[in-house]
Amino acid sequence: MLMSDKAPYIPSIALLTFVLEEHHCVILEDWIAFFDHPIAELVVHFGGDPGIAARVRQLCEAHGIRLHDMGMTTPQETTEAEQQLLAEQFDAVTADLGCVVRLDTIPYRAGQKAWQDAALGLMKETGACFITGSTLPYRADRPTTRPGFMLTQSISNCFLIIRPEIWKMLQAGTKESESKYGRFLVEGAAEDYVAENDLWGLRLVNRDDIRVFHCQEWGLRLLRVRDSFRKGHGISSFLKGYQDDYLYENARYYMQRRESALRRARIFLGYWRRRLFSGS
Repeated sequence: MLMSDKAPYIPSIALLTFVLEEHHCVILEDWIAFFDHPIAELVVHFGGDPGIAARVRQLCEAHGIRLHDMGMTTPQETTEAEQQLLAEQFDAVTADLGCVVRLDTIPYRAGQKAWQDAALGLMKETGACFITGSTLPYRADRPTTRPGFMLTQSISNCFLIIRPEIWKMLQAGTKESESKYGRFLVEGAAEDYVAENDLWGLRLVNRDDIRVFHCQEWGLRLLRVRDSFRKGHGISSFLKGYQDDYLYENARYYMQRRESALRRARIFLGYWRRRLFSGS
């Protein structure tokens, strides 16, 4: 075989996640299908229902994926001990890259629309140390030579492709990180580190045919949200603008249910109470 006939090298990818309920396996399979090339490994902590692990094993067998069973966890633990659990998962990765995904975050690619080769090629070309996505771009993001990607220093554990050794390096953060971020330390420390060291990653920009939306829904309603998402219902407002415009109390999630009337009344009264006491 001539050297020119050799297929290009494609870095292998491991998915890292927490599968807490059996219906979350539907979203996990969406993530497997989201990539252009087969996923090599799945590194996962399971919820307590034994049916979850059985279904994931069947999924891995069907797709030829090597499974790393990291044991059981709980929703509370994935919040309070996220850094420790992810460190355990990255230690288990033998693929070239780890891809952290959250199963309240839904991916979609139309048909066989390709994005992975372009993303990994641009990652190498720009020296980006990660690929992320799941929100609108931030105003500080920078354009690239490819319209579907931007350079960013914002990081989302909803979808994050990174080398295990780079992930561990970014977790050093800065000396202020631990006191600033609380339960958001994993993302916050990484963002502090890349900002302090002028490092950048790539953002996969959401568009109609390739998109990753965070819906913050974990119950069975997740499957109804997924159905609407795959049909493209109500996605247009999540494909334009800047994430900076929707931070904190204005944060939006795809198909987020409206707050109850009682909660909205409390928010309204709280707002005016703060206004009155602040004298503004």
